[in-house]
Amino acid sequence: MADELTLKDLQEEMGKTFEAFKEANDKALKEAETRGGKATAETQEKVDALNETITELKKSIEEIEKRAGRTGNLKTPEGGDDAEKELRAQAYEKYIRYGMGENAAVDMSPEEKRALAGTADDDGQFLVPSDFETNLIMKAFDLAEVRPLCQVGTTSRDSVKMGALGKPVVAWGTRGLAVDEKTLGTGGIIIPVKNIRALHLVSNDTLDDTAADIMGELAQAFELAVAEAEDDAFITGDSPDSPRGILVHPQVQANKTMSGVSGDISDATHNGIDALKAILYALKKVYRRNATWAMNSTTEGVYRALKDGDGRYLWDTGLDKEGVPTLLGKKVINPEGMPDISAGNYPVLFGDFKSGYKIRDRSGIVIKRLVERYAEYDQTGFLLKKRVGGGVALPEAFRCLKISA
Repeated sequence: MADELTLKDLQEEMGKTFEAFKEANDKALKEAETRGGKATAETQEKVDALNETITELKKSIEEIEKRAGRTGNLKTPEGGDDAEKELRAQAYEKYIRYGMGENAAVDMSPEEKRALAGTADDDGQFLVPSDFETNLIMKAFDLAEVRPLCQVGTTSRDSVKMGALGKPVVAWGTRGLAVDEKTLGTGGIIIPVKNIRALHLVSNDTLDDTAADIMGELAQAFELAVAEAEDDAFITGDSPDSPRGILVHPQVQANKTMSGVSGDISDATHNGIDALKAILYALKKVYRRNATWAMNSTTEGVYRALKDGDGRYLWDTGLDKEGVPTLLGKKVINPEGMPDISAGNYPVLFGDFKSGYKIRDRSGIVIKRLVERYAEYDQTGFLLKKRVGGGVALPEAFRCLKISA
């Protein structure tokens, strides 16, 4: 109930702030008409401050909505009785705090050693307890922008080969279900599973403090790092060590609309909205129905201030509908690693993420202790390794905006 009340309060505050923003922005536009294209510094500062407040309110609203609307794309905890799981969790925390073996500050009991013995990966590192992994994935899911929109699955392999057809071939009757040999010959896309690593340092005093929630600290540190890194990779990843992002796929880039303005989205002759409308309606209706805009918060703030030829704002709080802010009637997510508005960049993506992008998680997260490397600083390093792959399965499910040179 507290979340519901908080959500309502935030939405009402969003509505009031947006009305104040529109009033200030209208004033700025009128001032610009008589001052060589620029509003007074005082008015512009007010517009920028209100715009930033809306961005922060939107983030807070989305955090509550994500917590309330988790899906079933999460790993099911491993089997076993509660006593066994509790023993393993106890043993793992002791390993995290003190290490294991002859140099460990605290010895493990034979039962604790046995509880960990069967959970080592190929490199000899212990897998984190299933509850820790599940909670980390759940919280990273809450913080992520891209993952909740995509089709997510699991794998036990180092790579996943998808079917040769991006979507089914359809025909009436018994004829016409033919797939050309070229399509069959090239096969489906291959999604390689990559390793994502995150390093966190903990004071040795904290490790020795039995009252400190060391597992909670590690989870809190890693969940945000993983969510941000995945968001960046799924959109702009272009490294052989990361999943390949949507915006670097050549066929997605080919599905572009130019801004028509050198290095920007609008000028005296381009309102910036027409290019977005072109993107919106260039996407096939079957994908447009479930499509979402993706852009960083700065870019969304720019679009929030734009009006169409009839003087209407196309960004809306959505309070009269589902309470979800929209642009041209479609939800906006903010992967902050997306490019800014600059010549040659692709700052805006629009599409049906669930149809167009596949994510495959390989179960098993490990955390490696790094003792000697940071010993002189009285710190212990913890290196998390998680395995995940991602790839564009259907380029036609996306359209993008490219800023003209």
